[in-house]
Amino acid sequence: MSVVMNGATYRERIHHVFVDPDETPGAKIRRGLEVGAEFLGLPTGYLARIDDGTQVIVASTGDHSAIQPGKQCPLDSAYCRRTIEVDSVLAVQETAASSDVPDAAVERFELGSYIGAKVIVEGELYGTVCFSAHGRREQGFTDTECYFVELLARHVGRAFECYAYTQTLNERNAALSERREIYRAVIETSFDLIYRLDTDGQFTYLSTPVFDLLGESPEAYVGRSFTAVLHDQETTEMAIDLFERVLAGETIEQQYFPLGTANGNRVYVDIRVTPIYDTDVAPDERTPDDIVGALGMAHDATDRYRRHQQVQVLNRVLRHNLRNEMTVVQGFANLLRGRIADEDQRLVDKVLAASQRLVHLSETARKLEDAFEQPPELKPTDITPILTSLCAQLTDRYPNVSITVDAPPTAVASAAPRVEVALWELLDNAAKHADETPVLTVSVSLGEESVAIRIGDNGPGLPDEEREVLLTGEETSLIHGSGLGLWLVRWIVESIDGTLRTADAVDGTCIEIRLPTVEN
Repeated sequence: MSVVMNGATYRERIHHVFVDPDETPGAKIRRGLEVGAEFLGLPTGYLARIDDGTQVIVASTGDHSAIQPGKQCPLDSAYCRRTIEVDSVLAVQETAASSDVPDAAVERFELGSYIGAKVIVEGELYGTVCFSAHGRREQGFTDTECYFVELLARHVGRAFECYAYTQTLNERNAALSERREIYRAVIETSFDLIYRLDTDGQFTYLSTPVFDLLGESPEAYVGRSFTAVLHDQETTEMAIDLFERVLAGETIEQQYFPLGTANGNRVYVDIRVTPIYDTDVAPDERTPDDIVGALGMAHDATDRYRRHQQVQVLNRVLRHNLRNEMTVVQGFANLLRGRIADEDQRLVDKVLAASQRLVHLSETARKLEDAFEQPPELKPTDITPILTSLCAQLTDRYPNVSITVDAPPTAVASAAPRVEVALWELLDNAAKHADETPVLTVSVSLGEESVAIRIGDNGPGLPDEEREVLLTGEETSLIHGSGLGLWLVRWIVESIDGTLRTADAVDGTCIEIRLPTVEN
């Protein structure tokens, strides 16, 4: 009975050793070996790591010179060779007489008695916990002693598992802390407003630019509905519709969205809002039911919106007045044809030509406005039929033009409908500025990454100022008719992710547009 109580006491001591939160795994293992050596009456205790057929001493108690941390030997010369093969504790009263202990181990370590159990960490063999003495043991090992060694081995395995788990957790927490700090820095250094909403549409976070944008601190909006920053009922209805789309799983974008400031003014922002999902749900399994909020970004577009409005108004007024006035000029010029001498007819012709150029300029301005009213929606576009149709229109307008087209039956690129406007501008410009008998060559070639469209003519070549417009988007002189058309071409091509350049030509001008192919 006293032995059981003694064993229970030592088991309790072992338990307290390994549950101590302030001790490292190494310290716990050393103390556990000391308690075990005391309980078993065996002076040498050690934890061995078994790795690729080698025994390496990790921790030990006692003064045996060959059983110290860092010492190693082949597993075939180790007492624990048999220990890792059995399911229970291996206890040997006299090692010299036991077939469970290799002769090479007895010769190497000269230990007369031995008891050991294997250590399992996360389902895999780590090594063994062993105790031994130089002489044979007078009495065999009891069940209580065997159970104690097995218990100690389990505690050691769990200590390693807990340490590994703690290390992994600490690394994850450190990574999360670093990531949070990076996100905080990115958000705080952004000129844009970052905000977060819960599923009820209430603000749970706003970044500091909200003060510059709306005139209130972030704290003034947290806990309030997003409708608090909206200017009128129409805007509120639009915002509710957009938010419902986000809660349905859609990422939404809206340009020039109006917001109301604290002092009652109106600002305009470009917004992008995306749903936030429950992180416990795998990305490929997420549904709208797993949405827990929304994250949005708002970019102040007030100045751009006002400039856009001013340009629209000026463009429409000037274009309307210009066309109306030029119609009057052309009407009177035609009346003068029958009232002036033949030698003055060329003056009337110059008036008519100038007025026609101004009308064309107003039409180009209209195309510019129409082309950039909304961002383009890129989609697969067959270039060949577009060019075929445009070339037919060109010959109708300019009967003396000769056009050669070299294009495959199909040439699909990533583009938008506005590409037709750009191609027409180049074709029309080539026909008007080529030789007296214009000769145009149009070719289309397919590459792995792009579709190349080349339009060449036999004209005098592109003036330097117009080449700058086409290739760099810069012009130092005042914009004139043909220059505005080239601006239109450049802006359209860039807006649909294409590139524009002048190609080599023996005579005249050759301009090349490259459009990306459609991704499979």
